[in-house]
Amino acid sequence: MKAASPTKDTPLKPVLKENLRQRAYLNSITTLFNYGAGTITGFVVTPFLVSGLGSTLFGIWQILGQFTAYTNLADIRATQVLKWAVARDRETVSEDVLRQYVTASFIIVLFMLPLVLIAGSFIAWYAPMITKAGEEYTNIVRFTCLLLVLAIVIDKVADTFDSVLRGMNLGFKLMGIFPLIMVAAGGLKIMVIVLGFGLIGIAVVQVIVSLIIGTILYIIVKKSVPWFGFGKVNLNRVKSFLKTSGWFIGWTGAKILLTNSDKILLGYIAGPIMVTQYVITKYLANTVQGLITNIIHGVIPGLGKLYGNGAYERLFKAREHMMLITWIFAVSIGTLVLVFNESFLIIWIGEGKFAGGLSNILIVIMITQYMFIQNDAAIIQITLDLKQQVYFSLTAAMVSIGLSMLLIERYGIAGLCIAIISGRFIATISYPWIVYAKTNKKFSTKSIPYRLIFSTLIIWGGAYSLSKVISIHSWLMLIGSVFILFPFVIVLLYFTSFSKRQRNEISNYAYKIEFRQIIDR
Repeated sequence: MKAASPTKDTPLKPVLKENLRQRAYLNSITTLFNYGAGTITGFVVTPFLVSGLGSTLFGIWQILGQFTAYTNLADIRATQVLKWAVARDRETVSEDVLRQYVTASFIIVLFMLPLVLIAGSFIAWYAPMITKAGEEYTNIVRFTCLLLVLAIVIDKVADTFDSVLRGMNLGFKLMGIFPLIMVAAGGLKIMVIVLGFGLIGIAVVQVIVSLIIGTILYIIVKKSVPWFGFGKVNLNRVKSFLKTSGWFIGWTGAKILLTNSDKILLGYIAGPIMVTQYVITKYLANTVQGLITNIIHGVIPGLGKLYGNGAYERLFKAREHMMLITWIFAVSIGTLVLVFNESFLIIWIGEGKFAGGLSNILIVIMITQYMFIQNDAAIIQITLDLKQQVYFSLTAAMVSIGLSMLLIERYGIAGLCIAIISGRFIATISYPWIVYAKTNKKFSTKSIPYRLIFSTLIIWGGAYSLSKVISIHSWLMLIGSVFILFPFVIVLLYFTSFSKRQRNEISNYAYKIEFRQIIDR
């Protein structure tokens, strides 16, 4: 006899137990492939953009990318609520209720789109002034900005499908698809630059890519999630999403100010040419950040299930190990960035784009700090209780922006980095405290990894000194030097930075034992 379908009030009863360990690895591999494809594509495309656009227009393009992100301030972030609600409730509510989640989210997205368009129009109008573009570029900058806003609008609709997929812990279903799209998009960008279509041509490519991604996401979620669809309109559900979305709006605004203001501030105060120098110098460190974050955050939807089931001990243990893995990668690869970044940029782009040794080490510190902040931020979002996070983030952002206005004019890129590190220190302290509270743990200063911090400073200090005498002028020499230095840094980090217990845990990782047990136990 065919089993009855779950009713509105009957929780879903999955036929097979979800293998969180397997999905965590698959999600991490998928995000690694996606990010790797994006990184390789960016590596090939960026020199064409810099040479084809010139330092001024390339800097303007970077500023516009951040400036148009400010349209997210008009975004109610219902899709984020949808993702975490599905991740938390997918085994405790019925299919009808899950479809109501999708419907409530989509209604809110449709309501939000006109607000995004209005915000985008204001941003486009003032973009020439913010980017300090010359009069000859005014119309080009405004039209480019409008196209980027259109791409964002398309992305907002597509986020509904993506949120369901990731909330169901099925991000790995995208494996192999995004890399192909990214490579094709990179080829199109090179083509429009070679043909002389400039900023507008690149923006048109962005719109086309958004349309393709949205269509593919819909097809995949329709095939992969049997219950996916639109349910009855439940006004109480819509109100509930709106209430939770309010704090996601606050978080979005705080995150934009905290992470998406550096190029705008630098461009407005110091000009687009310095933005180009900043972006190019930051390229390797940014690549490291994205690589580590995408690998580690593949397990986040699984952690959402642990939180939803009240398994706080397992969640907190997984958080400890996330931080440990982040530290290993950040310190070891950050060391390579400190030593070889200048040589890498000279070989890749040419002379004159490196911002200097002081800016380089400050950028590495800034990005490493943000990776740890981002780990805790993702865990806090699982709880759907963002009130404290929003307050602390806004405070950190205001401090960063205020200090930037004071320091950029005098110290340039180094001043910007010091301002950002100082402001984010508020989040560095407050986010762990929030996570401890959410997992019923008592925060103590004994939890601060003093040994790791001290050894990191020693290792990075040595790398900074070594960078003063290193000068490499060929790809072969650069790659060979990296392969020689990297194992040495790993061994040094292993024996000087970690306790015996931590070294045992690292060994377990190497044999793929411990992290599996945490997630799947």
